[in-house]
Amino acid sequence: MENRIRELRRQKHLSQEDIAHIAHVSRQTINAIENDKYDPELLLAFKLAETLGTTVNELFSYQPAVIKRKENDVFWCEKYQCVLWKRAGIEKRNVVD
Repeated sequence: MENRIRELRRQKHLSQEDIAHIAHVSRQTINAIENDKYDPELLLAFKLAETLGTTVNELFSYQPAVIKRKENDVFWCEKYQCVLWKRAGIEKRNVVD
């Protein structure tokens, strides 16, 4: 999940420590979120959005990775599984690693 925390934090001239203090989390947590190493729980996401004067939808976005392998096949990779969509017939099938 991508986020705009660093961008909005810098616009407001706030440090990671400032945001962490307001949101009642560690600076390391803010750093991990900014670097896409940790996805915050919903309550924290709302606290961060409120602190930065925006909405959760504006602060976070989710774009699944799409990898084109063949002309008719598109693999939509998620964290633990890939879903194979065949354009011809729109057939759905789970792919197990």
